[in-house]
Amino acid sequence: MDRRKFSLSLMSAAVLAGCGGGGGGGDDLPQMDPPGPVPPAGPELATPTTLPAITLFARTGTASDGEASTMGPGQSNTFELKLDFSLDDGGNDQFDDALLLSLTVGGSTLNFPEDQTYDELTAYGPVLSAADGVKAASITTEPDWVETGNASAVLPCGLDTRLQQTLNLGPAAGHNLELSWSGETRVGRYSFDEPYYFQVVIRDASGAVLSTLYREEDSGTTGTWGIASLTAFAGRIITLSFEQRSSSGLASVIDNVSVIDTDTGTEYVVNGDFEGGATGWTLPVLPVVQNIASGVRAMAGLGTVQRHFFTQPNVLWGRMTDVFTNTSGADVAASITYSSNLGSDGVGVIYEIPGAPTKALATWDGGGRDRDAGFVFGTRTSVDFTSSTGLGVIDGHEVITWTFDVTIPAGQSITLVNFVILSETDTSQTATDVTARATEVDTLAVDIANNFRTNFAYQRGMTQAQLDTLKNF
Repeated sequence: MDRRKFSLSLMSAAVLAGCGGGGGGGDDLPQMDPPGPVPPAGPELATPTTLPAITLFARTGTASDGEASTMGPGQSNTFELKLDFSLDDGGNDQFDDALLLSLTVGGSTLNFPEDQTYDELTAYGPVLSAADGVKAASITTEPDWVETGNASAVLPCGLDTRLQQTLNLGPAAGHNLELSWSGETRVGRYSFDEPYYFQVVIRDASGAVLSTLYREEDSGTTGTWGIASLTAFAGRIITLSFEQRSSSGLASVIDNVSVIDTDTGTEYVVNGDFEGGATGWTLPVLPVVQNIASGVRAMAGLGTVQRHFFTQPNVLWGRMTDVFTNTSGADVAASITYSSNLGSDGVGVIYEIPGAPTKALATWDGGGRDRDAGFVFGTRTSVDFTSSTGLGVIDGHEVITWTFDVTIPAGQSITLVNFVILSETDTSQTATDVTARATEVDTLAVDIANNFRTNFAYQRGMTQAQLDTLKNF
């Protein structure tokens, strides 16, 4: 496919500037006997939270391409925020970066700065739980993640993951107790200077920490990996807890957990080698938030820009919501451009998606390496891409761009929303030529493009102000 630049002849800056609206809704449903459930009146909007922000979000699911996960078992793809709030990699090299933002006003172009710090990020609800796919620690038999034997425990990256067992050490009163374990920690951080840790702690029945036996964090390590004394807790009931918070994108592995009474040889840990699955262990799902706002940045010629990212572990999409505020006393005409650099480089197959041909693109790797991806941008002014013309043929272009020409009234804001889709399939595994389609991406993209206003799942975590000033859906 040759380089193509599309424009909507009937859409101008004036059109974009006037197509806002609220959260949407549907016609009244006929009464049922008995009455059916009442449809929600609107989306679940952003809410304040005391939970901290995180900047790397893993998809809970298993890819169908047969590739072992690089993040951890049961985690297929990732959305990783960079310091300019663009996205990096995708977990399977779907892109080198996505949704880089630039703004042109009066012939001068500025990029959204790559200078965000963790302390200026703001987290918002909704608070996510197991129903949203939040992944707890797990027991795996996947060879790539097993330390010894046939099974190990895995703590995935995330805000707060734990692996726990309650131990009745009453019979060991007055005896010496030794804790040991094996495995590997992979805690760390990705782009932002956010805190991280892996720790082995003792908690009481209320959850309070009684002792920290081992802790690894950005400031250093305390304790000794793999061994600690529990003699101080002999005669008591305690909870042994392996815990971590990490945005490194890699899971940590625990195996061969043992608490031995060295006086009698009694073992107090049940199923410490995890060969019995999760027997004896508790793997709590703790609440998290994945709705993160950047710091506000001044952009000359307009005023301010703030970026917001939201996803949840059980969906294939991530949503970037950008708010542009004109702080001047006059209307401002601006060209807003998003660019994404594909990991498939020059062999990517790129096409407008049937069913939403002017609102979404899909791409799959004609070189047979990366999983499929897609972008849903709604009503735009132009889009620019070059697809490879044959399997493995390096005549495409790795960069996709799309542009919105808008007029922002004096003292007011507009909002633009863009979706990134990370598929769990790899079309190149079955494609015989470049007419093959990334069906999983296509299906979801068409639904987002055509039903954003009525399917409130796609609006989840936005604010009412963003919905009221939204211009491209």
